[in-house]
Amino acid sequence: MKRKKILLCILLTAALLADCNARNTDTDITTPSQGTEDTADSDTPLISENEKSGSVTPLAVNIPTGINGTEFTIITEQAYPDDDEFLAVSAVYGDQTLKLDESFGVNGIYEVVQADGIYVMTETYTLDDYGITYLVKIDENGITQTDTRDGSLGEMPADSKDGFPITSKIDVLGSYGGTRIYTIENGRFITDSTLYEFRGTPDGYRPVLTVTGEISCRIEGGSTELKPGDIITPTAYSEDGVFYFEREDGTPGSFQVDLDGEGNYAYTIGGVDENELFESLPYAG
Repeated sequence: MKRKKILLCILLTAALLADCNARNTDTDITTPSQGTEDTADSDTPLISENEKSGSVTPLAVNIPTGINGTEFTIITEQAYPDDDEFLAVSAVYGDQTLKLDESFGVNGIYEVVQADGIYVMTETYTLDDYGITYLVKIDENGITQTDTRDGSLGEMPADSKDGFPITSKIDVLGSYGGTRIYTIENGRFITDSTLYEFRGTPDGYRPVLTVTGEISCRIEGGSTELKPGDIITPTAYSEDGVFYFEREDGTPGSFQVDLDGEGNYAYTIGGVDENELFESLPYAG
């Protein structure tokens, strides 16, 4: 009887061991499958630099940010010991410092990622109504100022390929903010437009002009002359000397102004001084 009990114990132990081995075998089979999934996840390609191209990111003055693994900052500091109004504006990239301007301050800073590299646009301002926009390129050689434009940056696009509005001061029959759209190509601000649009102030104000003489022009609908008492709203100016406007009823028109030998407005129209043709032209200092 004792032997039968011992034999029964041996058989039970063997059965338990066999069951454990079976469980271990199942576990070993599933482990490689989990490892294969992990390997597949780790091989997922990272976002390429080309896929980041076109992004426009606002930055803050005197606050560092990382660009290409190196700290970049637009800094301002007092330009002169006896003058706390003017500030020196500089771009700092790692241990390299590039002075951009002496101004009252900075209006905007934007990092622009393009297929040909990374750029930073910085707008400074002084007593002038409009600022100056600087373009700095960042690459393996450090930072380099590649271009500049008189004018202030407008609303930034979601994609740099849509272009950047830059508004500069245009003096022709008054002073206006003339806006053109620029793209960045090979480190330069490029535009194919000769037309400066007068979009008015941010709150929608657009000055009007009162005609006091007779001006030959083109007006939609066939009219060819502006007469004393007519009121027009300036809408745009072309580099070839065409001044665009709208009449009070919204009808568009245009006329040619005189240019000097350098292509600048000569302050006359058909040889007649502008002040004899318009009342109180709104020039800014």
